[in-house]
Amino acid sequence: MGKLDDVLELIEGGVRTPKEIADRLNLPVEEVEGIIKILESLGYVEKIEMSSSCQSCPLKKICPGSCVVFKGSLYELKKKDKKGT
Repeated sequence: MGKLDDVLELIEGGVRTPKEIADRLNLPVEEVEGIIKILESLGYVEKIEMSSSCQSCPLKKICPGSCVVFKGSLYELKKKDKKGT
């Protein structure tokens, strides 16, 4: 399996940050960020926009309840619309 597939599989499995992915694949963070940019440009993943509201926070399900200001980037598989794109 290639690096693109490895990164995509980790994101699909719930690993959301370039640092976590880099640690798991033993790759430099910069390389993982480049791979993610490629996956974004191909439409496979999208960056999760963080909001100040807990209701829209993607970490809501795992958050212990105390707010932490997150300064990184989170990624998830891109949701397909009804047209299949």
